[in-house]
Amino acid sequence: MQAKLLYLSDFLNTCWQQPEAKQSKRGKPQTYTSMSFLLFFMLMLLKGIHAFAAMHRWAKANYVLLGWQQAPDRKTIRRRFLALPALIQQLMPAIALQCQQRHHPTFGYACSFADKSVFRALGGLWHKKHMLLKVVPHASIDTEASWAKSEYHGWRFGYGLHLICNRYRFPLMATVTTASTKDYRLLETLVAPLQQRLVVVVADSGYFAGRFLKAIHERFSILVTTPCLFKVSPRMSYFKQYYNDMAGSWAGKLTYRRRKPSIEPTFALIKELTGLTGNTMLPYKGLDRVSAYLMIASCTVQLIMYDNFTNQRELGSLENFKVTFQ
Repeated sequence: MQAKLLYLSDFLNTCWQQPEAKQSKRGKPQTYTSMSFLLFFMLMLLKGIHAFAAMHRWAKANYVLLGWQQAPDRKTIRRRFLALPALIQQLMPAIALQCQQRHHPTFGYACSFADKSVFRALGGLWHKKHMLLKVVPHASIDTEASWAKSEYHGWRFGYGLHLICNRYRFPLMATVTTASTKDYRLLETLVAPLQQRLVVVVADSGYFAGRFLKAIHERFSILVTTPCLFKVSPRMSYFKQYYNDMAGSWAGKLTYRRRKPSIEPTFALIKELTGLTGNTMLPYKGLDRVSAYLMIASCTVQLIMYDNFTNQRELGSLENFKVTFQ
């Protein structure tokens, strides 16, 4: 196994303390560990290899690099690729915790920042008038994608990457939905795995929904603040008063100003890593494949930042890591 891959494999195995799933009586035993397959898909992302057939060809020629005794077949590659979102949603918080325990405060996340970025779907645009009529005018259209308005790009048809990161732009947790899914509906998914160390999450107005903010605070003791405030009234609840006091305070407003400089560069790194800058389309169709692709990109940025920190490079630098595996 290549030295860098061995180093990353050891780090991932330190983070991933969960045992591999037990094999059922039927079928072949599991030959490839989850972390070795994660590294394989990270390599495929860095090399810009997206088709399962092309992944299979690369694996047949280079399986020794990953410590495998033989190359997986196409069906195994496809199956493990589609299983990535569930795996990475457990792994990313574990990586964040391990990094904080080793290198606090650069990887600390008591106060973190949440946002969503929309990525354009592969194929043609499915206009709303055709959506309402359930008419698909062209076979290239990804019918699982949907519309959402981006702050910088206006209306976009595709999928949303929901991300939470710390003040140093280090990703902590991610999830992927169709673009039109409301931001506040993903709050619990993002914060639940981080609840032991997370105290405050700073988000934009898309996360301002009283019922969800209150539920997060009551369940996890985590306060999610936005630039919006609740309407003041004589019969305001304790939570609304507490929220207004915190979000409307000088410290709350100052913290909100740090949101964009913290999380927007993280999205920029992910887009640069995947080549999805500007109006470039995703390489996959369907929520299951797009989710796997964007989740592996988010996790890869975590590993890149950790590698940069340990080698005393700028956290957001991609060049050294990409060159190593090309």
